Amino acid sequence: MKGVIMAGGKGTRLRPLTCNMPKPMVPMLHKPVMEYGIELLKKFGITDIAVTVHYLPDAIKNYFGDGRDFGVNLHYFVEDSPLGTAGSIKNAEEFLDERFIVISGDALTDFNLEKGIQFHEDKESLATIFMKQVDSPLEYGVIMTNQEGKIIRFLEKPSWNEVFSDTVNTGIYVLEPEVFNYIEKDVPVDFSKDLFPLLMKEDKNLFGYQAEGYWSDIGSLQQYRQSHYDMLNGLVNLPFAGEEKEPGVWIGENVFIEDGAVIEAPVSIADGAVIRKGSHIGKLSVVGKNSVVSSGSSLKKTVLWNDVFVGDQCELRGATIANGTKVEKDASIFEHAVVGNHCTIGKNATLKPDVKIWPEKEIFEEALVHTSIVWGKKATKSLFGSRGVSGIANVEITPDYIARLASAYGAVLPYGSQIIIASDSHDFSVMIKQSFIQGLHSSGVHTVDISPTVAPVVRFSIEEERLEGGVYVRFSNPTGEKQLMIEFYDNKGLPIHSDLERKIENAYWQEDYRRASFDRIGKGVVQANKHEDYISALLEEIQEKGIQEAKFRVVVNYNHQPYLNFIPNLYNRLNCEILTAPYQTKPEEMASFVRVTNANIGVLIGEAGETLRLITETGEVLDEETMLALYVFTAFSQGKQKEMAIPVYGSSALDSIAERLKGKLIRTKANPRSIMEVGDGVLNYQYDAQYAFVHILEIMAMQKITLSELVEMLPDVHMLREYVPCPKDKKGRVMRRLMEDIRDNNVELLDGIKVFHPEGGWTLILPDVEQPVFTVYSQNTDPEQAKQAASQYIEKIQLYQQV
Repeated sequence: MKGVIMAGGKGTRLRPLTCNMPKPMVPMLHKPVMEYGIELLKKFGITDIAVTVHYLPDAIKNYFGDGRDFGVNLHYFVEDSPLGTAGSIKNAEEFLDERFIVISGDALTDFNLEKGIQFHEDKESLATIFMKQVDSPLEYGVIMTNQEGKIIRFLEKPSWNEVFSDTVNTGIYVLEPEVFNYIEKDVPVDFSKDLFPLLMKEDKNLFGYQAEGYWSDIGSLQQYRQSHYDMLNGLVNLPFAGEEKEPGVWIGENVFIEDGAVIEAPVSIADGAVIRKGSHIGKLSVVGKNSVVSSGSSLKKTVLWNDVFVGDQCELRGATIANGTKVEKDASIFEHAVVGNHCTIGKNATLKPDVKIWPEKEIFEEALVHTSIVWGKKATKSLFGSRGVSGIANVEITPDYIARLASAYGAVLPYGSQIIIASDSHDFSVMIKQSFIQGLHSSGVHTVDISPTVAPVVRFSIEEERLEGGVYVRFSNPTGEKQLMIEFYDNKGLPIHSDLERKIENAYWQEDYRRASFDRIGKGVVQANKHEDYISALLEEIQEKGIQEAKFRVVVNYNHQPYLNFIPNLYNRLNCEILTAPYQTKPEEMASFVRVTNANIGVLIGEAGETLRLITETGEVLDEETMLALYVFTAFSQGKQKEMAIPVYGSSALDSIAERLKGKLIRTKANPRSIMEVGDGVLNYQYDAQYAFVHILEIMAMQKITLSELVEMLPDVHMLREYVPCPKDKKGRVMRRLMEDIRDNNVELLDGIKVFHPEGGWTLILPDVEQPVFTVYSQNTDPEQAKQAASQYIEKIQLYQQV
């Protein structure tokens, strides 16, 4: 049997450690991580090995050669351009003429390969994936198998609302040569995104083997550090370099430790290292070959590579220092700081937590370094959340951060593109917008500023002008969190796809910015009339004269800022009498105001101009479910729409409305893009308060009915909704256990887990994309049964967090 080691990775998330080193060569306890993979294959008798390389291939070839020094035979296959994980294996097709096993050159594992190979053989599988349970499955391919181990569901890098298990693809595969029939030559093909879904579609024998043992994808600086700690703590069954002189203390050859030095297990000190008197090598520290730790210096949970010099009285806490770096006297380097090759950290300099220093940089004496040199630091979470990029104003979202984000966005847009950019009226939003514009211009992207405005106008303008995309910046502070939100839209005015989000993130972390020449930078223009165009488009959709004749009295509650000034203009055009309530008046107070003034309708508009809640003339505040039913009724009642998207948790009673009015409901994921993709254009009931409002007014005017009478025409759409706290690192486990429980039930996995009960009704378990919480929806004609069903799953969610 032959083996394959995929060793083409750049390791961009490991920078600055991988600025001049391929990811498989990053050292783990003094050996390249790929060396552990070679040793594992050899342990199970696999010595004829193909190595696929792309980034800095000579570094790998020069170290391992033909493999004879490691007891194996290595055959290299070079990708001139990236071909994807499966495409790279296709390059070695002639060599791989028998069953073979694929492992990643940048993963650390002690799996028993023999057991997985035997499982593959017993199942007569075409492809077998080694699987492992992890706390946070978001960065991996999530897998679900049936009781025989055949893979029945596979999703690459899901968001939390898509996670159905904590069992993931480890990137270790046993494959038959016939698999090459499904891989096109010289074309980028990925195992997870392309090949495995194809094999499932054609119902081929694709199995998952539940492996036991340790596995770590060395994909981030955090995981790199943690893997060192795991090895030192004895969690990895792999041979260490050096001799264990005393429990937990591994010492290499020719190590010189002076009397008076303190060594605190577990630690690993490599060949030729020098530890001076009075120094302290604290637990979970690693000292590389020929490195020197001088008198009075203290290391805790720190990883030093080779030839690192640490001067007297230095303090290193949770740091990672690459080859050849000099840390001079009295310097301090704190948690999660990373220093690249051949840097100099001057006397009494301080590197604050999370700082990254790129190779060959010099930090001067007594410098206090808060930010990375030369490029930005990696945040602990992805840039994008459920609605673009957000953070605390002038703390997490700062002008320099935004300039880099804009440059990353500009890098993924075609040169010379024109996009719309806008903000609300808040001073901080305007400042951030200006920073964003400058970042785009530097990358050769042109901008059209239509501020101040709201998100629906931005989306409308992108579609109308047929531009490349858009960005909307707004300040959000309804509960005092002082958040700044940046939302991105594509050339159809829709929130950008997750694939584009990842491209922007990759450009940001890789600092892959495009800088236009000084005479070809982007240019900006300002257009102040887009509100009028938007209002005209709304009025063209409705029977304007009929609404004008109705002379509705409207109580409205919205943020009285310039970016929302178009709202009274729209109402005036419809001949509405406007009564305004102070911003952030509570709904109950608004309801009283509506009744007292004999208004026809009360309107509460969200701060972004997207969300709408209505109050009837009798003072009833309509809840979210009733508003959705009202949208469905309005959309179909006049035959203007043939189909409409609703979230997967939408009440089943909505189907009766659609069926009665000859419309079609399409249930989608509960996110703006999925909702907006259905239908013609970006004008949308659920994310455009003005669009929804004028259409509801039209129904009331044309049918000469009150809002209360309109609501009475709707079926009962209420359902039970409960929130269950759950730590993020337990969500995957909970989802897997739930899926195991309901394996034989009628289940829909469009968004979360929706279980249809045999006696009628359903329950939806939906993990929040960002927050540590599950939302449990339950619907049944019998409210008590809905409550019982919800309680059952709430108890399971609480239980599975603990076990």
